[in-house]
Amino acid sequence: MKRILAILILVTIIIGCGASKNKSEDSLEIVHNTPVTQKVDKDLRKVIKEADLSFRINSKHETYSLINRSLKGFGAYISDENMYNYSDRTGVDMTIKVPSDKFDDFVNFVVTNVNIKVLDNKSTKIEDVTEEYIDIQARIKIKKEAEQKLVELLKQAKDLSETLDIQKQLTDLRSDIESIEGRLKFLSDQVAFSTVRISFYENIKYSDRFLSDFWDSLKDGWQVFLHLITLLANLWVIILVLSVFLWGYKYYKRRILVRRKKSSN
Repeated sequence: MKRILAILILVTIIIGCGASKNKSEDSLEIVHNTPVTQKVDKDLRKVIKEADLSFRINSKHETYSLINRSLKGFGAYISDENMYNYSDRTGVDMTIKVPSDKFDDFVNFVVTNVNIKVLDNKSTKIEDVTEEYIDIQARIKIKKEAEQKLVELLKQAKDLSETLDIQKQLTDLRSDIESIEGRLKFLSDQVAFSTVRISFYENIKYSDRFLSDFWDSLKDGWQVFLHLITLLANLWVIILVLSVFLWGYKYYKRRILVRRKKSSN
């Protein structure tokens, strides 16, 4: 009995050690694999980043120059630009494309380095398009496989009718592939380059534009005078007829008065 008991104890210890070893190895494997899984998930994510900035500044030209000079350092470029001048303000609207990995740095640079007097708006938007991106890739793969099969069937076509039918299917399929690939390219471009819309302006005091408005008014008045002269030149026939009519009317009245005076005498 003592011998049997010793064997049972020995077997229990061996099993316990084995289980402990396996558990330890499993734990090590989980710990080792976890960072890899997280890294892959992070790399697979496809996100579109957008930011909107709107603010008032003191100098439009100084702000524009600062932003424009900074673009090269961030690998960014201007995709759209609009300058405007109103009676009370002048400013610039810019749409800038910046590499996604420089998105936050660029937005922070603008907010930190531009001499902003009033920050009207600052907003960011991040859209995760990973599912759509993967779905499009899968659809392209399936359609290209179908295209390859149609190409093989086309080679085996037995008559003209069958050939034309397969060619029509190929044309439609390739059109679908081009459309889907276009969407994939658009998403890839949006993911690779984030969009930053910047709108900045400076207020204009009336005293600063008084002389300009006064001079413009003088020029406008001169133009009105010239238009009036042109209008009169166009109406010369009517003016001549009216002048002759008035002269004739006055002449007639004078003749009447003269006759009346002679009659009374």
